[in-house]
Amino acid sequence: MLMRPFAIVDAHGKLVMSGMSPQPPACPEACTLLGTEPPSPTSFWDFATQAWCEPSPRPSARHVFDWPSHSWIDPRTLAEIKADQQAAISAEGRRRAAALTAGYPDFEQKTWPTQEREALAWEVNPAAPTPFLDGIAAVRGIPATEMRAKTLAAVNAFRQASQYLVGTRQALRDAIEAATTAEAVQAITWPNDPTTTDAP
Repeated sequence: MLMRPFAIVDAHGKLVMSGMSPQPPACPEACTLLGTEPPSPTSFWDFATQAWCEPSPRPSARHVFDWPSHSWIDPRTLAEIKADQQAAISAEGRRRAAALTAGYPDFEQKTWPTQEREALAWEVNPAAPTPFLDGIAAVRGIPATEMRAKTLAAVNAFRQASQYLVGTRQALRDAIEAATTAEAVQAITWPNDPTTTDAP
C-alpha cells in the first residue's frame, strides 16, 4: 500500500497534523490539506508563497508568536515594559555598586567611615588628629602623611563613583517614565563606562 505524505494546517498556516498515510485523514473545517510534510515541527505554511517557512529567532523569552502576522510580538503593556526595564536598570546599578567594593573584606569595609572621617578632617586641617590612619600607616610601613593622602584620594574617588551611579540610575528612571513607546523604553540602558575606584 502506497504511503503518501500529508499535512493539515489551519487558516494561518499553523501545523495541525502531519504524517504518512495511504489515505489522508478528513480535514477539519477552516483547515487546509497539503500533500507534503513540513521540514520540521516548527514549520508553518505560507499561503502567499505556497511554501513551508521557519519562524525567525525568538527575540526574548517574553515574546510570543503571532500566527496571523507570522511574527514575534511582546504582549506586555507599556506599563509592564517600563516596570521590567526599571527593575533591570536597578539590578545593573546594584551590580556596578557592588563592583566598587569587590575584593575588600567586610571587616575592612567597616572601618571606611572612620577612615573617611579622619581623611576629610585632615583635608580641612592638616593638624587634625588621625589616629586610625596613623595606626594603619605604621603597620603598612608607610609615612602617615602618605596614608592620609591615599585615603583622601580613595574617599573622593568613591564619592565621585557613587554620585555617577546614583545620578545615572535616576536619569535612566526619569527617561523610562517619560518614554511613550515600548521601543523607546527598551533602548534605555546603562552606558558602557563602568566606574571603579581604588581603596587606600
